[in-house]
Amino acid sequence: MPDPDPSEFDAIAAARELDDLLAEPGAAPGDHGAYIASLESDIEELNALVAKKEALVQAANARADQAHAEIEAAGKRLANASTKELEQRTRKLVASFLPVLDDLDRAIAAARQHVDSQDVFAGLELVRRSMLARLAELGVHHAPALGEPFDPQRHEAMALVPVADPEQDGRVIDVMREGYVIGEDTLRPAGVAVGKCAD
Repeated sequence: MPDPDPSEFDAIAAARELDDLLAEPGAAPGDHGAYIASLESDIEELNALVAKKEALVQAANARADQAHAEIEAAGKRLANASTKELEQRTRKLVASFLPVLDDLDRAIAAARQHVDSQDVFAGLELVRRSMLARLAELGVHHAPALGEPFDPQRHEAMALVPVADPEQDGRVIDVMREGYVIGEDTLRPAGVAVGKCAD
């Protein structure tokens, strides 16, 4: 028997071959409904697993975002605490130099009264200006108090002095210890005498 012409198509043989390929082992020919149902069931299970995994990933991402936010907040709190501690230490250190400045002021006042001490007076003035310049680099400035209205935030009343002029009532009429500020805050209040008008 001659070989069939390859250009001829046998539809019946192709249909049988397709049935054989699609049939499950042990299934009756043409029983594809059970196989398709099984595939659909498997697909549904896979979709459920994928959905479950996606939910787990979303939950893990949410926990990771929350942990990241908590770490960032803790970092900010730590940075703020460190900044405050450094600021407090700096203020304490700077404030410890103010009594030295007070001693310089007293030495200048004493040297000013002696004509033969003018070189010493000029040298002390130079040291005082230099020290004030260094303190200014750290944000510390002298806070003039003489003649100002008494302010308990900036002044410490060390004495009450009777005054006849009502304009002087409640004003600083003498400064016993100079006051200094750092930024907007009082570093050390000025020790002052406050005028008190006699009633």
